[in-house]
Amino acid sequence: FVLGNHDLRCEPSRIRRTMIDCGLKYLGGRWLEIEVRGQQIVLAGNELPWISPPADLSQAPGREAAGGQLRIALSHSPDQIEWAQSNDVDLLLAGHLHGGQIRIPIIGPILAPSRRGVEYSCGVFLSPPTIMHVTRGVSGEIPIRMNCPPEVAKLVLRVDSD
Repeated sequence: FVLGNHDLRCEPSRIRRTMIDCGLKYLGGRWLEIEVRGQQIVLAGNELPWISPPADLSQAPGREAAGGQLRIALSHSPDQIEWAQSNDVDLLLAGHLHGGQIRIPIIGPILAPSRRGVEYSCGVFLSPPTIMHVTRGVSGEIPIRMNCPPEVAKLVLRVDSD
């Protein structure tokens, strides 16, 4: 997990401790290697622009021409897509924009707190070498949603058998 802007209003250290005590791995500003079904995976976290620094992947296991280890990163904000690209992240998982919260038919979202406006409000985006999934999430500071239902995403990653 990583923290986001609303977590700063509470006690971030208490939130971190509680989530770690529940068995979750904290990735804010760091990376770690895990093994899943015999495959090594690098996980990294980026909490910018609220908490710095982002994970420094320069010491993470190298990337071979054939692809190397899968790299998955968490970022509260999709504005960190360039960081993910420059660090050879395969999959970036983000949120923060709540899908725009108000989506007008045909027009789409009208406002999102992002440097890129509504471009990455929700969905899946390919920005080589990174695929980014931005969830609408389940909450928001202003509890108004129109044509933008809350979302809990379940992503299933599969290995290509070829």
